Amino acid sequence: MPAGRPAVRSVRAVLLDADGVLQVNPPGWLETLQALVPAGSGEKFSEHLFEAEQAAMTGRRSFRDVVAEVLDHWGAPERADDLVDHYHHIEVVSDTAEVVRDLRGAGVPVHLATNQHDLRTAYMREELGYGDLLDSTFTSCELGVTKDDPAFFGRVVEQLGLEPSEVLHVDDKDRFVEAARAAGLRGVVWTVDDGPDALRERLRAEGLPI
Repeated sequence: MPAGRPAVRSVRAVLLDADGVLQVNPPGWLETLQALVPAGSGEKFSEHLFEAEQAAMTGRRSFRDVVAEVLDHWGAPERADDLVDHYHHIEVVSDTAEVVRDLRGAGVPVHLATNQHDLRTAYMREELGYGDLLDSTFTSCELGVTKDDPAFFGRVVEQLGLEPSEVLHVDDKDRFVEAARAAGLRGVVWTVDDGPDALRERLRAEGLPI
């Protein structure tokens, strides 16, 4: 190695995003959500919900409280349980789960790094089996910050006890990969639409045994 050039650290842990990487919503998810309120209100209702949900994403409120408030505004308070259940309609991407198992089998820890509220976080860990599939999960509602802020990744790296350059984040959103890189991590943009072969190729390009 030429004198003066710092050694390149190998990747010692991989962070995976959830939605769009490890899991997806089933077809028609948004339309079904919008149908929970009176006809003609669905689009504005979903916009209101997604905006109000941000307080739950950072752990400032429970998602159930957000749901009750938003549905009351739209005249459908009786649909609260239906809405919460709808957020649990998630499909695990089997090809990505296989990549996770292969990485862990090769000795590379894999962790979830995702923006989620409290109820979905619990559901994903307990009902989707992420507690067993992954080494750990890092969610915005527990860290108190979302992934668009480099502080999210700083807190993850601190908990892992690794140098930022030893951690690779895989996400389907460019802005979240940019935030990871701003915190000193490595970053790869990949979405399920790219296919599993592309994911493996991008991981290999980072020196991972996959």
